[in-house]
Amino acid sequence: MTTNRRSLIVLVLGFTLLGMPGATLGVAWPSMADDLARSLGDLGVLTIVTGSAYSIMSLASGNLSRRFSAGRMLVGAAVAAAVALALYSIADAWWLLIVASVPLGASGGAIDAIGNSFVAVRRGARSMGAIHAAFGFGSMVAPLAMTGIIAIGAPWRVGFAILAGAEVILAIGYLTIAAVIRMPMEGRSERPRRIGRVRVLAMSVWVFFIYAGVEGSTSLWAFTLLTEGQGIDDTIAGLAVAAHWGALFTSRLLIGIRGNRMPLDATISASVLGIGVGLGMLWWNPAPWVAIAGLVFAGFANGPVFPFEVMLTSRRFGAEFTPWAVGYQLAAATAAIAIVPAVIGLVVNAYGPLAIAGVLALLSLVMIASVETLRVVSNRSAGTPMPVSTP
Repeated sequence: MTTNRRSLIVLVLGFTLLGMPGATLGVAWPSMADDLARSLGDLGVLTIVTGSAYSIMSLASGNLSRRFSAGRMLVGAAVAAAVALALYSIADAWWLLIVASVPLGASGGAIDAIGNSFVAVRRGARSMGAIHAAFGFGSMVAPLAMTGIIAIGAPWRVGFAILAGAEVILAIGYLTIAAVIRMPMEGRSERPRRIGRVRVLAMSVWVFFIYAGVEGSTSLWAFTLLTEGQGIDDTIAGLAVAAHWGALFTSRLLIGIRGNRMPLDATISASVLGIGVGLGMLWWNPAPWVAIAGLVFAGFANGPVFPFEVMLTSRRFGAEFTPWAVGYQLAAATAAIAIVPAVIGLVVNAYGPLAIAGVLALLSLVMIASVETLRVVSNRSAGTPMPVSTP
């Protein structure tokens, strides 16, 4: 097996596991809350702690990748995740879960930022599609696995113990490819040069925020909209949400197969337009099948946006600045996934669940306008190198 193929396999495994802890926690939490005498709402505390650590590590990834070996950082991140998940599996007190959530979030931020940056700079669109498809696959499989564990009467702790063991295997895998996972600025003391002006970077970060807010809110609120807002049967709604995720996974799998032949800008423009059409169908809802079809279509259209925007980062800002830019983008996306669904929750409290569809459709229009603005501004400022200071 060639080094390139082995490194891609390990990166795919890393992104598969990256999507699993959060999805596992969502299914396990009711049982965990009962065992630890916590309220269901306390899940929000864990997500805030994990998300904060994730964002901080994403923001720091640029400076860290200049000072430390990216390969060794990935090994350390996998080890930290293994320890955190092991603590989850044995936790008999609330405070221990909170403590374990810090290294769990930090490890996720490191793996996400370094993996995306490396693939954007060193690999092509197919590899980017492959790692993001792996993330979607992990997010689909994890809740099914935890559901099965609970269904057979096994304790929820078993699921986290299995994930901890998988992270140990991942750490060994990262160790075998550490020598080839290198960033352009690794081991250099000077500051990187960014291609593109500050407004392009700011617009890029905003695009990641609004996109992640739309995608995250759609996945979190779709079931409530379909059932409580539009009166669709719970089973059918559950299958529709699963089909939404399946469509996203299929889309990213296709990128992994044919991504190098797809024009990045044109595909992103078509994709965000498709998301708008799908969410428009969800809002229009003349019949249940139209709303469901719109949800599934939006899931498929979502597939290329995130990985292709990451691929464009290297072109817009230069290979040396890419770890910094990706860190900012991922931090913005993480913040959006926490903030935007919460704001929609306030709208639901005020106007009822049917309002979800209107908010999502409106946000999709903002996203389309933002993506097109970024494309225009980026093309105008292309080829203008500017030295910048990094935090």
